[in-house]
Amino acid sequence: MGLLDEKTCLVSGAGQGLGRSVALEMAAEGAAVVLLERNAATLASVAAEIETRGGTALAYELDVTDYDRYGAVVADVMAKCGHIDVLVNNAAINPPTRTILNDTLEDWRRTITINLEAVYMGSKLVAPHMVRQQDGRIIHIASIQGFAASGDCGPYNAAKGGIIAYTQSMAVELGRYNILVNAVAPGFMVTPMSIVNGVDETTTPDFIEWYVTRRKIPLGRSGLPEDVSGTVIFLASDYCRYMTGQLLVVDGGLMSTF
Repeated sequence: MGLLDEKTCLVSGAGQGLGRSVALEMAAEGAAVVLLERNAATLASVAAEIETRGGTALAYELDVTDYDRYGAVVADVMAKCGHIDVLVNNAAINPPTRTILNDTLEDWRRTITINLEAVYMGSKLVAPHMVRQQDGRIIHIASIQGFAASGDCGPYNAAKGGIIAYTQSMAVELGRYNILVNAVAPGFMVTPMSIVNGVDETTTPDFIEWYVTRRKIPLGRSGLPEDVSGTVIFLASDYCRYMTGQLLVVDGGLMSTF
């Protein structure tokens, strides 16, 4: 449909799961997509898929916690494209389940650094360019775990909850520059991140019984990346003009049940 024609969009964690789906859809909508991914193989695969379909991809192998490298990448994109219109802060990790009784400070710091601090730094690196343009969209990928806890992934809960709060703060700070900042909170999704302790949590008998058969998820299934990426496209497009500081929950109705 050309919803993102002539826009340059950065997507972190673009090599798999939701990041991959967002990148492919953005390219299909006409954007030049900047792929940020630490896995060289999946990075190359997504870039090749976009280009095979006639889209434009700029691929950068990047660990989002390498802030010097991240800054150099943003500078290179500006030199090549002249503008950055959309930033999707998607890169994250889902560490093994632990509680405050058996985790470590190292576990906590690693999760917070990748899932929250890198969101701050990515935004900090890109926002000044959007300010100069007096236009831009920053989209954070949060989670329903940001406001509903399972009790065994505290650092992940804290990071995603922090993203939700920071979305509102950034929206207030940057609204005067016509920069819209919003977040998306997926529910249970079938992605590599749904594999916890070696098991895909969306395929276990207990999950199927409670969330699917008993319709704790009213739509009766886990989500797919494609179920969520369209929401990101909306937030990046000109159809989203008067919405900022908001959290859009895409969870098949899970949070509407009790």
